[in-house]
Amino acid sequence: MATPEAPPPSPASLACTLPYPDRWHAAANFVAHPPPGACVLSDEQRLLLHALHQQASVGPCTGQKPWGWNVVEAAKHDAWSQLGNMTSMEAMRLYVKALEEPQPDWWTLTNQRASGTPRSSRGSFRTPAEKDPSVRGGSLVGEPGVWNAVQPRGKPPAPRYEHAVASLGGSMFVVGGNCGGRYLGDVWALHMDSFLWENVQTSSAVPQVPGPFEDGKGERPHVLPPCAGHVLVPWGSSLLCIGGHTKAKDRKARMGVWVLDKGSLTWSKLCVIGEAPPLRGAHTATLIGSRIYIFGGEDFARRPQSDLYILDMADTAWRTPDPPQAPDDTATPVSTPPSTSISQGPSARSAHVAACVAGRFLLIFGGGSVAHCFNDLWCLDTQTMAWHQPGTSGEPPCPRAGHAADVLDGRWYIGGGGNNAHGCTDLVSLDISSLGGGGLNRTPLRWEAVATSALRDPVASEGLSLLAAPAVGCLVAFGGYNGKYHNSVATFRPKDISDADSAAQPLPPSTSAAVPSSPMKQRPAGSTSTAAAAKAPAQSGDAHAQAVPLANGDASANGNTAVNKLRGSQLGNTASPHAAPPRSSSLQPSGRRSLTQEESRLVGLTAEVEAARAEAAAAKESAAMELAVLRHQLAKTQQALAQAEQGRDEANASLADAQGRVFKLEVAVAEGAKQAQQVAELEKELARYRKLAEEEAGQGRKRASTGLWGYISGAPAAPS
Repeated sequence: MATPEAPPPSPASLACTLPYPDRWHAAANFVAHPPPGACVLSDEQRLLLHALHQQASVGPCTGQKPWGWNVVEAAKHDAWSQLGNMTSMEAMRLYVKALEEPQPDWWTLTNQRASGTPRSSRGSFRTPAEKDPSVRGGSLVGEPGVWNAVQPRGKPPAPRYEHAVASLGGSMFVVGGNCGGRYLGDVWALHMDSFLWENVQTSSAVPQVPGPFEDGKGERPHVLPPCAGHVLVPWGSSLLCIGGHTKAKDRKARMGVWVLDKGSLTWSKLCVIGEAPPLRGAHTATLIGSRIYIFGGEDFARRPQSDLYILDMADTAWRTPDPPQAPDDTATPVSTPPSTSISQGPSARSAHVAACVAGRFLLIFGGGSVAHCFNDLWCLDTQTMAWHQPGTSGEPPCPRAGHAADVLDGRWYIGGGGNNAHGCTDLVSLDISSLGGGGLNRTPLRWEAVATSALRDPVASEGLSLLAAPAVGCLVAFGGYNGKYHNSVATFRPKDISDADSAAQPLPPSTSAAVPSSPMKQRPAGSTSTAAAAKAPAQSGDAHAQAVPLANGDASANGNTAVNKLRGSQLGNTASPHAAPPRSSSLQPSGRRSLTQEESRLVGLTAEVEAARAEAAAAKESAAMELAVLRHQLAKTQQALAQAEQGRDEANASLADAQGRVFKLEVAVAEGAKQAQQVAELEKELARYRKLAEEEAGQGRKRASTGLWGYISGAPAAPS
């Protein structure tokens, strides 16, 4: 028998074992002198590391802020000063934590540089597919029944949420999304056979996808603009990108449909006959037959919608839904669960999920409006165009929006999302096998909680994606936002039918134990789960052993309570002078077995408590680091706001000064006009005086030329 290959090293095995402050010195040396193979840190990461290094080595920032034109030094001063009175030890721990986020294998690289061991060109995480190319992706899905964090090969996409995913040709395509308020337009593919990320380089080209296009004159269309809240729908060998929020310069009044051809990797805009729906995002687009049913979403003003549109790909035309029809008795009977109500359809909502069932029914779940989140389930019969609310059994999920869902093996899995109070950490499934089956089966659809995760796990995010991968038999989750943008990948493999049957068998009442699903984590091969440890006392057949449930929400408190109860029980059974004696000596071995079992359970619970405390400490460190990052971002935002307000005040002052100068100029112009009028009047008066003077001068010359006798005789004056 071949020896099974050892699993890939877990992140815990790559962690530095040095104590503080030696661990911090090693991390600082790694950042100052990165070895070959180290990742390139972003400007924000380098700025945060610099601030934490100054806080750890110098202490709180007490110097004056550099001159405003020195942007780099001013940013360093702001980042350092935002740490306040943080202790040196806490700054050291956050420094190492901030380095482990982009470079989890920094300690391994440091040891390899010291020992001269070459590093693999593909990174420190070596998957089974790298070791043996014949190994398929099914070996990477991890333990069934829990979320498993996986690390695909290759460079991952940037963190994002509100992106769109679709399966085409055995690969998961990721398009666009939102990261920090910036819309993305890139395309990535995760190949399921090798778990390898690929950055797909697309371009704009002459239309090569069947169907009429907007560029009827043969002009080259534009590529897909950066967007978020859109939907990807596989169609043949292409992907249809429908709707989504875009920048203001790319915004159109009507919804557009883009086509990505897998063969040529080119984008083309599809020209659809008829009037398109108004532009929207956070909607659903579900392919049923050759029609795509588009429901809900929100417009560019973030107003939720409740309308339904149909894109008929048979003739590439927009259709308006037909009015509901009466049931046809001659039609083939289809299994539908009992409906609790029939109305005009779901209320206005966005960020909901939809699924196609039995090639006929459209299921809608959850979503939110401006101030409310929903957990109602709706079903649209596309043959009669009538909305129903199917009957269900089991505990329904809590209200949520921004969640993700997909169908796998007759079950509709819904995970992630959030509401106005908190994020949703559960993964639930809806058994839809009875919907659309043969005969008139009136069995309600059954809700079931199948897994849970920690509140800070990426799978408990909003705007994540969830895609079924039937080839490897698992669900693949990617991205999301829960206070932090994620680009991690997690898989969930449902339990086999045999495992489900064995898990469904109830334990005896005196030995049954409530064991929650484990949070998302990487489990090495051969690890012992909490459920196995909890079942150990039950298998001994002791009728006096009682299991104590351990909840994920408050593991430390519940664990301590359980330990105290067990310790009190043991002390009471051994040290109480009033304890009743055994009825016979044959019961004493049973009592000793019970005590041994209680001791073993005490050891197990103590280990659980220690693990919970370690996890809480790690969560505290992560929260402190994220708080520092948020403080830094808040400081940058406040600084930008202060600069904007200062610029506004300066502009107002300049405007007031300009208005004053304009007023003075207007007064000067009025005075000048008045003076010009006076000058004109004076010129007229002067001209009149000149004329009078000339006339008088002419008469005087005439009298002087004739003399007295000539004047008396009236003789004409002699010419001069």
